[in-house]
Amino acid sequence: MDSRTFSLAVALVGASLSLMTAYYASFRRERGIAIYATGYFAAVIGFVLLLGQGSLPRSICLVLANLLILFYQLSLAWGLRYRIGLAPAWPRRFWLYLSAWLAVLVFASYIVDSFIVRAVFSSAFIIAGATEFIVAFRRGPDGRPSAIMRLAFAVTLSFSAFHAIRIALLLTYSTGRATLMDSGFVNSYTFAFTIFFSVLWAGLILIIDATDLLAQLEHRSEVFKSLATTDELTGLYNRHSLYARLESEMERSSRYAAPLSILMFDVDHFKRVNDTWGHDAGDEVLKRIAAISGASVREPDSVYRWGGEEFIVLAPHTSLDGAVAVAEKLRKAIAAGIFPRVGNVTVSFGVAEFIPGEGGDRWFKRVDQALYRAKNTGRDKVVAFGPGDELPVARVSIPWRAEWESGDRLIDEGHRRLLDRANDLLDVSQSGCSRERLLAGMDALLAEIGTHFSEEESVLAGLGYPGLEIHAGLHRELVRAATELRARSEAEGFETGALLDFLVERVVMNHLVSADALFFGYLRGSEAPGDE
Repeated sequence: MDSRTFSLAVALVGASLSLMTAYYASFRRERGIAIYATGYFAAVIGFVLLLGQGSLPRSICLVLANLLILFYQLSLAWGLRYRIGLAPAWPRRFWLYLSAWLAVLVFASYIVDSFIVRAVFSSAFIIAGATEFIVAFRRGPDGRPSAIMRLAFAVTLSFSAFHAIRIALLLTYSTGRATLMDSGFVNSYTFAFTIFFSVLWAGLILIIDATDLLAQLEHRSEVFKSLATTDELTGLYNRHSLYARLESEMERSSRYAAPLSILMFDVDHFKRVNDTWGHDAGDEVLKRIAAISGASVREPDSVYRWGGEEFIVLAPHTSLDGAVAVAEKLRKAIAAGIFPRVGNVTVSFGVAEFIPGEGGDRWFKRVDQALYRAKNTGRDKVVAFGPGDELPVARVSIPWRAEWESGDRLIDEGHRRLLDRANDLLDVSQSGCSRERLLAGMDALLAEIGTHFSEEESVLAGLGYPGLEIHAGLHRELVRAATELRARSEAEGFETGALLDFLVERVVMNHLVSADALFFGYLRGSEAPGDE
């Protein structure tokens, strides 16, 4: 095959590789791949211009053509440097390579007109470009497969060896009147290996790109996996992660009769933290508690963020007594912790041991009930749900409704506080706590009733409400009924049904819904002091 045919074959192969790489670059939307495609296109133009020797000016068929071919080799290093983030992507020395090569071409084309000089220096500069590629590759990200590393070194070294052999052949066999278009062994060797290495370089850069792409996908997969199992704020395992582990731990406990316990804890008065110092401070409290918990639990135990300000510790091989001890240790560690801006923070614990054969839902209801009792019997304590404890049938509470808004801020806030105290007392009555605690809750409710009635009457008096005397009489009757209920509870024992009847029928239905509603329209149509 003559040299012109070889040169045309090189141009066609380069054109196909250029089109393929350009299409891949548009698909990937990756500038580094686009740089590779530009380099291949430059090489194609260069070899086409070489075919024009004898019919095109030397400045085009020799000088520009050879510059484009060297640019192609440098573009491989340029694209790689860009993709791995080496700065600058096109170093100043690349311009020096091209400038030096331009000087050699001018000298060897116009002063001495020597094909051998051009060819020898062409191979030398191309070896320099290949070296730049492998230098950039070595400075790339760690973790590439060793097989890819070996492939890159093998291609670069064999390519450099090919050009070194070409230099030796040129110096040994070429005559002073030789040209690139001569049909001879050296030129055939040059064109054949140029085609071979053009394909090899294209394959190498695409393999490197595919390897890097797979590494990015694996990294993103790990990130997504972490997000799926880790709470973003605290860094603890999340509820999904707990569910994934819980089933296997319950099965292991049932099979080997190994104790297994859960500790659920809740930040005391967390709403007050958010309302007083803001949600940023609340987030910092949660993160600090997560850090203390992670450092305080034992090696086999794991901490999870259950949701909001609630956390769970899963304690394998731990009985109820052992779990209580773990909870006490953690409770003290958190109480002794430093919380900037907020000061001291306490938590309440509920603890329950898994009973082989029971479902996870019932187990969680038991630990939740233990936490509920801890919260409603003073907080900052550990309460265990023991073997003799029973779950309550249902919890009762009175929710606030929008239609109870009177239009006066002071009265509405009093109504809300009164309802909160009533619900607190209902919670205590359902938690199985001591009689003293129940009576203290009733005393708090009575005090709140008195405060609210006084504030409400003051507002109505300031507005000149005509039904004030009648309404004040209803207040006195409710205070009397509440006082009698408190006395009866102390003397005869506390009855949740009687309390519920008083709160729902007397306070909410008869008074808040019926009696108070009589002055709502009057307040909404007046300038009330509570609205200032």
